[in-house]
Amino acid sequence: MCPVIFPIVVGSVQIAGIDTGSDYVVAERLFVMRYDIEADWILLNTCNFRCEYCFIPQEMLGEKIRVYGTPDEWGAAFDATGRTWLLHLTGGEPSVYPDFLRLCERLTRRHFISLNSNLSQASFLPFAGLIDPSRVSFINAGFHMEERDRRSGPAAFLRNADLLMTRGFPLMISLVATPRALERFEDAVEALSPLGLVPIPKLFRGVIDGKRYPDSYSATDRLLFMRHARRAAKWYQTMLTKMAERPTLDIFRDEEFLDFEPTFGGQSCDAGSRFVRIEPSGDVMRCGPPHLGNLLDGSFRPMGGAASCDTSFCYYFCEKYTVSAREASRRSASLSYPAAFKRLLAWR
Repeated sequence: MCPVIFPIVVGSVQIAGIDTGSDYVVAERLFVMRYDIEADWILLNTCNFRCEYCFIPQEMLGEKIRVYGTPDEWGAAFDATGRTWLLHLTGGEPSVYPDFLRLCERLTRRHFISLNSNLSQASFLPFAGLIDPSRVSFINAGFHMEERDRRSGPAAFLRNADLLMTRGFPLMISLVATPRALERFEDAVEALSPLGLVPIPKLFRGVIDGKRYPDSYSATDRLLFMRHARRAAKWYQTMLTKMAERPTLDIFRDEEFLDFEPTFGGQSCDAGSRFVRIEPSGDVMRCGPPHLGNLLDGSFRPMGGAASCDTSFCYYFCEKYTVSAREASRRSASLSYPAAFKRLLAWR
């Protein structure tokens, strides 16, 4: 199993219903989250935002949401695998999914989640009170500054972010680093200043204004990216040093890929066994082919172990599940973490 360690929340935040059996271990004021398999779960394509740099086609962003299973059916499907899951809920915008709150509650009874979200929905108010923060690996909150300017501003985002932080959720504020976003980065810093938050530049991979990025970043763009990334890394350092495993979406490393995107073809990778991609219908893929069955009908069968990479996917997951990258990460962690962390790392 894979351990992920977060600080115990103290002060006025109360964590109720902690299972002190197989899922949690308390060590030096740390929670250990152990899971067998991680999934990038594309819950839906639909989104209430229309960011010009989004890789999802406009017609898909506006499609009617199709629900393939109730929260109880989804929860039962994951439970039936006999594995503990870390489920990265993404889209689209996950929080517009019908019964989003109920789905998260049902999943986190036995499993763990992480989120990509624009934090625009009122459902995060009850989410913060109902969901145990120790069942959430991280929340990547996309600020999407220009889209908020076209709408009602950052008030809802700030309200939701403030409550989530108060309740002890591991929160990262990211800003997709298009050239215009980099030029206006200080505007985002100012908008987030009431909460003392610092945005993290997220490498833009795509086409805008007829140019493909990150290849088309100018020298000025790169300098701005590095400056903002290093300020963010310093601001989030306390959170990161209290985690035995960095967040799967490790946007703090994006500076490394300003000049090139890593490729993993031919490398041994645990995708298909310790990591999978899940479609809205419940169909499960390694990351691309092969098809590994469907969760809702009970036909999902993971691969038996690591196999050679034969496709391309989001490099955050590749960096985590490519065998060579994982071993390098483990060696680095074993050198830098204290003795209690090293004992926990042995569970990997």
